Amino acid sequence: MIAGFFRSSWRHSLSLVAVIATAACAGNGSPTSPSRMAAEVDSSVAASGSLSASAKPQTGTAGTQFVEVEAGSGLYGFPAGTLNGESGRLVQLTGDIVGINFEPGFCNPGVDMTFGPTFCVVFGDGPGQFTRARKGNTAFTTCACTLAGIGNPGDQFILKISYPPATPPQYPFGFTKFTFQNGTGALSGLRGQGTLDFAADPAVSFSYHFVAN
Repeated sequence: MIAGFFRSSWRHSLSLVAVIATAACAGNGSPTSPSRMAAEVDSSVAASGSLSASAKPQTGTAGTQFVEVEAGSGLYGFPAGTLNGESGRLVQLTGDIVGINFEPGFCNPGVDMTFGPTFCVVFGDGPGQFTRARKGNTAFTTCACTLAGIGNPGDQFILKISYPPATPPQYPFGFTKFTFQNGTGALSGLRGQGTLDFAADPAVSFSYHFVAN
């Protein structure tokens, strides 16, 4: 997701791909995608929350999808939203992870021109940028999502994200790690982790499995 990529692609979608395969927040569900491969545990069983044994680790791809932040504005990025009274941004995920990932913080009014006109994408305090709720290298986001088709309405999990130091390099050009935590419902047995290295490849990589509760 480097300069030219940002200019041509970031306005509509931001791709991310898998570490053990190539995983991203832009997976397209191709026939070779991990989401189409036979899983160790039947999705219907997993969705019922009745897993009785650990599943073999799987890999996946996912990506973020920019949306028009205000109808008719022509400005794309991540809309502002709230969760339990806290402000933040709503990141649309596609691919093997589908849903909305909420990150606490504040979407500053205006338009950010770092990579062309975007809103609430780039970290910072300037116009159109996203100010994180808490400083430091760790963030916790709440994903109301399904993973590989597993999950029911109301299910969610937490992503513990470890960002690189602010400088150098400044996000999003650093190496980022995350883990799945505190899943609920059909996702309560979810375990796994992933990495994202924008500087090397616009791809996020992750592996996951389910354990018995």
